[in-house]
Amino acid sequence: MMMRVFPFVARHAGGIAMKCWLTVLGLCLALAAHAAPSRPEFHRAVYALHAQQIAQHTVRTEETTGEYLGVAAAGYRYRITSYYEAETGRLLSRIQRDAMVPEAIHIAEVNVYDAHGRLVRDFFSSAPPWKPIHPSHAYINLHHYNGRLHSFRQHELDGEVNYEFCEGVQEGRPVRIALDWDSINGKANASPEYRACFDGMSKDWAQYIAPH
Repeated sequence: MMMRVFPFVARHAGGIAMKCWLTVLGLCLALAAHAAPSRPEFHRAVYALHAQQIAQHTVRTEETTGEYLGVAAAGYRYRITSYYEAETGRLLSRIQRDAMVPEAIHIAEVNVYDAHGRLVRDFFSSAPPWKPIHPSHAYINLHHYNGRLHSFRQHELDGEVNYEFCEGVQEGRPVRIALDWDSINGKANASPEYRACFDGMSKDWAQYIAPH
């Protein structure tokens, strides 16, 4: 089939093609900027945020040790260190390491607070003790406050919602909502309590795939 090229198109084809390539390049860069990291990358990034935070604060620590249960983890021991901001007592992070190989990080949890001391987001990554560089879970938790209600929504690295939780008091009545991913539906979302907990919560999880 022969394509007919009109003079105007021929004269401007080069410019149009360049604009198209620039547009495509811009879209690719935008997607790359928000591309989800791999779980190992996220695991390292959560630990890096932990290291950054404790370097910026005076901290006190608490430690516990133990041994894993179960056949697969038999023989592996762990050490859990909780890092608290000395001045306020706020929990900054909790790191679970291999008791014999401290650089092997099994679980990394890091909390981020706002200027009022409220927990606004936290990051969680965990790996089996026999494969500490290959996490099996990686989550971004975004927190929200409405009066006396405190809620959070847990996102996978691709943005999928894994869990929702809310508790507190609304109009003098206690509220507690806990929903796994397969229970989050139109019926559950329609209640006044759910809307009070989750309406207004930020949905911009993507800006936190690089933990900060």
